[in-house]
Amino acid sequence: MTVKTTSWNSSRKNLELASCQTAKRLDGATSDLYQYHLVLHNTNWYRLHREAPAAIQGDGSGAKGREPMSEEQLPAYTTLGLSYHGRIARIMLQRPDRLNALNPEMLEELLDALGRVRRRKGLNALFLLGSGRLFSAGVDLDTPFFMEHVEDDSVFSGTRLLNWQHDVITSLFEQEIVTIAGINGHACGGGGLGLAMACDMRISVRAARFWMVPLMLDVVQDFGLSWLAQRVIGPSRAMQMAVLGQKIDAETALNWSLVNELVDDPDALAVRMDTLAAQIDGMGSDALRMMKLILRSGERSELRNQLGMEAVANGLNFQSAEFRQKKSAYLNQLRDARK
Repeated sequence: MTVKTTSWNSSRKNLELASCQTAKRLDGATSDLYQYHLVLHNTNWYRLHREAPAAIQGDGSGAKGREPMSEEQLPAYTTLGLSYHGRIARIMLQRPDRLNALNPEMLEELLDALGRVRRRKGLNALFLLGSGRLFSAGVDLDTPFFMEHVEDDSVFSGTRLLNWQHDVITSLFEQEIVTIAGINGHACGGGGLGLAMACDMRISVRAARFWMVPLMLDVVQDFGLSWLAQRVIGPSRAMQMAVLGQKIDAETALNWSLVNELVDDPDALAVRMDTLAAQIDGMGSDALRMMKLILRSGERSELRNQLGMEAVANGLNFQSAEFRQKKSAYLNQLRDARK
């Protein structure tokens, strides 16, 4: 999206004035005003217009105002593929002979690919997919990730290895754009289920099964599932999966909200992901990122603070060329329908 710098400066002054007026109406509720300050200074929308005004100046006219997608020379990964289609990035896990299990090479390539996606301007979504018959079987059992071939005899060697592996969860979870896992088969353990749960949404085939590493191995479930799973399915069901190692079928996963949608097979999954890509590609990038930020904030905010953040966020969005174009098209559609 492009916005004239002069328009942004004017909008910012108006927004700051509105924030002050709102603070007065809230009888000096400084915590609310602080939340507004966080929205202004921590969102991608504000940073983009403050730090790079020359790069984003434009005529503010609809599609021409789209931020151009830069060309990027992609590395030749050996365990995954990274591609861009319009405003959608896709990462495909490509170790089907090892059931897409995570090994050190795949971890490094995933971290590199996620970093590239995070830095690329103008994206709306990231799709995480698996090749072959499984989404991911977790970590590769014949690697240091399962404490095989580890030469470090320190008692902290396992902790260091897991901290390294866990970087992929934070890198995926903290993406500013919408993240969707397309689950083509079983997803188990931290390396499989953890990657899926770190995404914002999950679309699964009906044949998929989901499970955690059972305590028969005398280990704790890692890859953030102790945090991610219970926020989606609740503490009791998370305990059930972690302690009993119970395999959850896709229908149960849907009932538990572990996944958002089910499709019949991998072909139907590909069609559904393409449909989602077409839908999300046409959305305004700044509004979409702001929506994710606001929803994440709503998990821990008080209602009063959240209402204030929504008002400020939309105050920013109302100044965008994308909003004006969508508003004009919507109003024209309504007028045509009334004729």
